[in-house]
Amino acid sequence: MRLSFAFGIALSIGTVAVVSTANAQTTPWRITKTEWTAADEKGFGDFVAEIARSGCTNTVRCMRSAANLYHESDPAAFEFHADCAKWVYMLRAYYAAKHGLPFSYVSHIAGTGDDLRFTKTSNRALARRDIIDTGNGIATVPVLKALHDQVWTATYRMNPAAEMPVEQDFYSPKIQPGSIRPGTAIYDINGHVGLVYDVTEDGRILYMDAYPDEHVSRSQYGLQFGQSTAELGGGFKNFRPLKLVGATRTADGNYIGGTMVLAANAEIPDYSLEQYTGNVQNAHANGPGAQFRYKGVGLGLFEYARASMSNGGFKFNPVYEMKASLVSLCNDARDARPESLAHMQGTLAGLRRDLSEMIALWEKRDLRIVYDGRSLKETLGGIYADGVRACTMDIADGQGRAILTSLDQVATRSPETDVRALIASMSDMAPFAGMRPVGY
Repeated sequence: MRLSFAFGIALSIGTVAVVSTANAQTTPWRITKTEWTAADEKGFGDFVAEIARSGCTNTVRCMRSAANLYHESDPAAFEFHADCAKWVYMLRAYYAAKHGLPFSYVSHIAGTGDDLRFTKTSNRALARRDIIDTGNGIATVPVLKALHDQVWTATYRMNPAAEMPVEQDFYSPKIQPGSIRPGTAIYDINGHVGLVYDVTEDGRILYMDAYPDEHVSRSQYGLQFGQSTAELGGGFKNFRPLKLVGATRTADGNYIGGTMVLAANAEIPDYSLEQYTGNVQNAHANGPGAQFRYKGVGLGLFEYARASMSNGGFKFNPVYEMKASLVSLCNDARDARPESLAHMQGTLAGLRRDLSEMIALWEKRDLRIVYDGRSLKETLGGIYADGVRACTMDIADGQGRAILTSLDQVATRSPETDVRALIASMSDMAPFAGMRPVGY
C-alpha cells in the first residue's frame, strides 16, 4: 500500500571513495526536521551556487575552500571525491547532514543490457536506503562513502513517469521559473550530469559539473544535452520531496527512527512531462518530435527553455550569443580533456545554427533582433576574431592525428561549425529603425 501525504512545495563510475582517517571525528548527523521546506531548497541552491561561483576546479578543493561555508566543521582528513553523477547526490546529502534534514536514495537498480549507463530502455529503481537516526546520530562520512559507491549515471536513466516498485529519487519539473533552479540536475543520456547553479534574467541556465578525474567545470545549458525521450529520462530533474514519518522526537529536538515517504508524481505541484512531450497537444510527441510554443511562437526545446525561464525577457541578440558562446568554448578548450573537443563542436554547431537563424531574421528587418552598432557583419567578425586570438589551446583532434592550437581550427573542421564562413556570407546591412540600444 502506498502511503500518501500532501507535499507542497555521470560520465562513468568513479573508482575513488570518500577518504577520511580512522580517528577523524565530526559532529553526528542529527535529523531535526521531518521534511525539506522551500527555505531548505533555496538554501541548498545557494550552497551549490556559492561553490560554482567560486571558480574552484576540483571536488576535493571545492569542498575544502571558503566557498563551502561548512568546511571548518569537517574532519581534517575529509576528502570529497566525486564524478558528475555522484557530485549531485553527495552535495545534497552533505547539505542535509549540515542542516538536520532527512535523506534517502535509490541504492539498487536494474535494467536491460550489459551497461546500465547506456541501456536502450528505462532502468528501474528496486530498493532505497533511508538515512535514519537510530539513537546515536548518523555518521556522515560512511553515508557519503556508501552513496558514492551506489549511485552513478545509470541511476538517472529512468522514465520519470515510472513509480514502481519504489519511487525514484528525482521528478521531472515543468520548464518554468522557480521549478528550474539552483540545485536542479540536468542529465545527458550519453552519460553526463550537470547541476544548475544560476538562471540569468535572460533565461540562460548555468550549470557546473564534475568529471571522473574530479575536475569541476561550468557551462550553460544547450544542445550538448540533446533532447531525450521520457523513457530514458534525460533533461531536468529535481529531487523528489520526502517526509520522515513515525519518528520519535526527543527532548533535545532530534528525530529517532521512522520511515521515509516520498511524494508521488501526482502530489508534486510542478511535476510535468513537458520537456519530453512539448506543450503543443500531440499524443505521439516524445523527445525530438516534441513541439513547443511560447506566446504563440513555435520554438525548439532549448529556445523554449530560455524564453520560459526569462518570462519572455530574452532577446534575439547575436552579439550576446557570440560573446557568451566564445567564453564557454574557450573554457572547454583550456580544459584540454578528451571530452572537450566534442563539447566545443556541439557548442559551435549550436552557435552557427542560432546565428544563421538570427542573421536571416536580421536580413528580413525583424525587430526581434537586438543590435545597435554600425555593421552587424563587422561586429560579429571582430568579436569572433578577438575571441580566437584570446583563446589559447592545445587539444588533440580526437583521433590522435593532430594537435589543434586555434579555436578557428576546430570551427573550420566542418561546414556545420564554421562560424567564420557564415559571418563572411552575411549581407553588410546598416541598422534599421526600431532597433533599441542594449548594454553588455
